[in-house]
Amino acid sequence: MTRSLGGCVAVVTGASSGIGLATAKALAGTGARLVLVARSEARLQAAARDVAGGAEGRHPPLLVPCDVSDPGAVLRMAERVHRDAGAPDIVVNNAGIGHWAPVAELSLERIRAVLEVNFFGAVHCTKAFLPAMLERRRGTLVFVSSGFGALPFPYTAAYCASKHALNGFAGSLRAEVEPAGVRVVLVLPGGTRTAFFDANAYPADVLGRYLLQRGIPPERVARRIVRAIIRGRRRVVMDRLNDLGLRLGGALPELEDALLSFVGRRLRGRAPASAQPPPGARPPGAE
Repeated sequence: MTRSLGGCVAVVTGASSGIGLATAKALAGTGARLVLVARSEARLQAAARDVAGGAEGRHPPLLVPCDVSDPGAVLRMAERVHRDAGAPDIVVNNAGIGHWAPVAELSLERIRAVLEVNFFGAVHCTKAFLPAMLERRRGTLVFVSSGFGALPFPYTAAYCASKHALNGFAGSLRAEVEPAGVRVVLVLPGGTRTAFFDANAYPADVLGRYLLQRGIPPERVARRIVRAIIRGRRRVVMDRLNDLGLRLGGALPELEDALLSFVGRRLRGRAPASAQPPPGARPPGAE
C-alpha cells in the first residue's frame, strides 16, 4: 500500500466471511477504524477476533448486525455508525447471495431475494451514507460486483441480473458524485476461493472449465480493493485474462452469445430442482 488510511472510518457489509472479511482485515492493516456489518452477530464476533488478531493495537471494530435487504434495518445501522464511529469515509458494499438453477425451476421468491440483497442492499447502504459524504465532499463507495455483471452466464439468471443492475447503478452514480469529491470503485473479482460458490450450489468445475477461472484467494482481492481505494482507481478486475475476456465480450456480442449458448447446451441438466433451497432460505457463507 502506498499510504495509511489511519483515522478513516470504513464500513464493510458481508464482513463475516470471504471477500468481506479479507477486506476488513486488509483495511485494518492500513489503520482504518472498522465497522463490520453482517446478519449473524455470532459470526461478526468471530470475524472481529480474526480482524483484531492481524491488527494489534488498533481500535476494536464496531459490530452491527444488519440485514441489508431491510431498508429500515439499514437506516438504524447507519444511525448507530454515525453515533458510535462517526461518518464513514469508506463503504464497501460486499454482501451477496446467489443460486445455481435454471430459470424454469427458480422461484420468484428466490429471484427477489437475490435482487434484494445484491442490488437493493447496496442501494440501501449507499442512500444511508452518501448524503454525509456529499456534505463533506469526500468519501469512497466500493461495490463488489462480479464478472457475471457483464457476462450473462447460463443458470445464474438471478445473480447475473442483480450484478448487471449493480454495475449500472455504480456507473451512473460515479458520473453524478465524482464532481462532488466522492469516489466510486467497481470490483469484478472473478472466481474466488470462498464458501460462496459451494453454498450457492455452483458446480465445482464450471468456472474453471468454461471461464478458465483459477479460484484466487480472497486476500488477494482484498489487497486490490484497498489499493484501489488508496490510489483512487475506478475499476478492479482480477487477472488480465478476465479483463480481456470481459472487454472482448462487450466488443463482440455475437461471439459472446455463441459461447454462452454452447455453455448452456453443455450444462443442460446439471441443476436439478432438488438443489434449490427452501423458500426464503439464504445459504450460509454468502454474507
